Amino acid sequence: MFFKRIQRVFVPGLVVMALAGNARADIKVISKMTMDGPSMAGLAGGLGGGAAASKPGEPSKTTTYYKGNKVRVEDASGMITITDNDAGTMTQIDTKKKTYSTVKLSEMLGALNEGGGPAAQFLEMMEMKVKSDVKPGGHERQIAGKKATDYLWTATMSMGMKGGDEGAGELANITMEGEQWTTEEIKLPATSTAAAPQIPGIGGGMMGGMMKMMNNMPGMKSMMETMAKIKGFSLLTNMKITIKSPFAEAQGQDLSKPISNKTEVVELSEAELPASLFVAPAGFKKVPYKAPQLPGGFGG
Repeated sequence: MFFKRIQRVFVPGLVVMALAGNARADIKVISKMTMDGPSMAGLAGGLGGGAAASKPGEPSKTTTYYKGNKVRVEDASGMITITDNDAGTMTQIDTKKKTYSTVKLSEMLGALNEGGGPAAQFLEMMEMKVKSDVKPGGHERQIAGKKATDYLWTATMSMGMKGGDEGAGELANITMEGEQWTTEEIKLPATSTAAAPQIPGIGGGMMGGMMKMMNNMPGMKSMMETMAKIKGFSLLTNMKITIKSPFAEAQGQDLSKPISNKTEVVELSEAELPASLFVAPAGFKKVPYKAPQLPGGFGG
């Protein structure tokens, strides 16, 4: 599930880059993501992950709610994530099992980032070379009732592990290119708190914390700084990803076809949202929080 997790961090990071500013009206955003390409099961499995996500070309819907310093994300699988930046907590809700778990952002991100933690161990073993570029596209159009302008970006990542025989430590070579349409007519509050510090151009809370962890990966800090040049709230992202991996090839995985990803806001409203959206439903059972599994069995 490693690359699936990177996708769930990186893509929303492009889709929801917050502009610092005063709190505005509550916001509800419904977006549709369509992903097409070869299954990533072979690649994910080779890196300590699990099965691939939805079928290629099958659209999935995500609904995101913003109220002050609170964010609620509902995905097509029935999972809900609520980030409360004032309280410094993240709550995960499983609507199918009727359970929820809550964790302090400082504890969760600290466990991932501190020396000796699972991510720290993995990062110590990783080598990565990254190049990226962002430039304005110079066009305007209306998306979801808002004026949007476009950006064009590219990124390349060469991932490998230290040591071992020549070529044995190679994990993957990833090339990404994208077109992103953003609007500055939507302003999100600056979600910087002591428990969930903000990263310039990226935002705070869970997203900022995960981006902070990615900043610690070799070569990723410069990429995050480059991507922060994209200004505004993203309404449409078209992305193409090309992956070459000996892990996938060894398992018979065909990655000759690039992976395409389109995420588009299809509905946007600024009506007041009820506070009940940002707490666990009554009657749901509280269960212990389970940390994400990391490559190579770390943290699993």
